[in-house]
Formats: sequence, structure tokens, C-alpha cells
Amino acid sequence: MRKISRIKVNKAKEYLQQAYTANEKIIQCNYILEQLQASPSKMTTSYKENIGHSGINNDVSGYVAKLIEQEEKIEAMKQEYQSKQFEISNFILGLSFKPEDEILRRLLILRYLNFKSFDEIYSMLNYSYNYIVQTMHPRALEVVERALSKKSVVNNG
Repeated sequence: MRKISRIKVNKAKEYLQQAYTANEKIIQCNYILEQLQASPSKMTTSYKENIGHSGINNDVSGYVAKLIEQEEKIEAMKQEYQSKQFEISNFILGLSFKPEDEILRRLLILRYLNFKSFDEIYSMLNYSYNYIVQTMHPRALEVVERALSKKSVVNNG
């Protein structure tokens, strides 16, 4: 692969790897949401223990409002990450491949939408590991890069 082509392919890879990042962020958001949703039950338990003690403020409405606000922010972030995944999915599905090169789309889907390792991909596609990594993946990334270049020309022009 030529040096200039490697730079362009790296841009394509960076774009596609946003799906990985988005997936990790969605997992983090789900974890935070689980923790937030567990908070009211913890709070209710401690509230019941404090009933009847003088001088203790048992009004939890402010705390609940903050939880709800935080939950809404996390859900909004999660939506943004899901939108990024959807964008990349649509991008891959919209790529133009020659009929004999449709296997490259499958490789991109497995790698960047299903988050499969090259070890898993080569056994699924019945090609050698080296052929997948050294030939097919770079070819697929070149298609992505060409489409990204066209997309940026359309968006900037």
C-alpha cells in the first residue's frame, strides 16, 4: 500500500472506529443508569429508617428531582451515541461495491457494527487471516475513504 493511501485509510478507520467508541459509551451510560435507578430504593430504605426522628429532614423530592435530571442527561448522551452508530451503519450499507466485492461490506459490518475480531471474521468468511487483514480490510477501507471524500465534498461544496 502506498504511503498516501495509508493516511487516507487511517482516516477511514478512524471514522468507522467511532462505532466502537459509541458502543463503549452506551455501555457506560447503561451502567450509570442502572446505578441511578438503584438509588431511589436505597434512599427509600434509609428514609424508612429515619421516620419519626426529630430534626431530620425527610423531604426527598429535591434528591429525586436531581436523579431524574441526571437520568435524562444520561439518556440524551446515550441517544447521541446510538445516532452515531446508526449513521455509521447507514454509511456502510450505502457504500457502492461491485457485486464481486460485496464480501467487503460484510467484512465492514462484522468488524465495525458487530465488533468482531479478525480471528472471528476470517473463520466466518472462510478466508485466511492474512488475506482478511492484509488484502480485504485495506480494500474495504479504501472504499470507505473514497465515500468519505465524496461525502465531505458534498457537505463542503
